[in-house]
Amino acid sequence: MKQPLVTIVVPCYNEEEVIQHTAKKLTSTLVSLIKENLASSRSKILFVDDGSRDQTWPMISELSKRNSYVAGLKLTRNFGHQKALIAGLDKARHTSDCTISIDADLQG
Repeated sequence: MKQPLVTIVVPCYNEEEVIQHTAKKLTSTLVSLIKENLASSRSKILFVDDGSRDQTWPMISELSKRNSYVAGLKLTRNFGHQKALIAGLDKARHTSDCTISIDADLQG
């Protein structure tokens, strides 16, 4: 049986204080799902930068270079949490079998 490709969509606005921790925790969760054959090894964490004014986007960009599970989507300005979530879900729907959303502080 083919494992589903999962994308975890994480809307972000000025999240430089939590982004590293969040990436580490979500990567660990994805790796566990993959090891248990519950998710495809092509699964991703998609951080959606909603026009942050801090170092959120550079941090996402750097994480995506070092962590094959991390991808980023940068919005041109702050559109609001729900619009950022919708943008991420819309991008993920083209490649994912399953999407999960969670806030950058790891609260659903």
